[in-house]
Amino acid sequence: MTYKNYRDGNWEYCLWDFRENEYLDDPDEDIHCVLASNGEAAADRQESYDNYLETDYWQKVRQQALIRFDSKCQQCGSTEKLQVHHKAYPKRYTELDNMHLLQVLCEQCHHDEHR
Repeated sequence: MTYKNYRDGNWEYCLWDFRENEYLDDPDEDIHCVLASNGEAAADRQESYDNYLETDYWQKVRQQALIRFDSKCQQCGSTEKLQVHHKAYPKRYTELDNMHLLQVLCEQCHHDEHR
């Protein structure tokens, strides 16, 4: 399964791999409704995640990550437009105990990491 960023609002073009033949044995299943439902659910998850990134807890995690990694992109060394990237997603509100799962990246390297 490929994970995509749904922030751009184009979730209908970013849906994970899907095989139509999985639904052919159920003639009542409207594939387009399933795709729309999957896309809406993904957009809702992204919105929830975006809200989490605005919490005081995440801001503390972000600050700790920047301190731990000397406020530099771990890939290119840039100090501009730094972001904290999850290498893996632990349960929310446990990142301070799982700092090894975070990485500081500049905006470009973070974008490249999600490709």
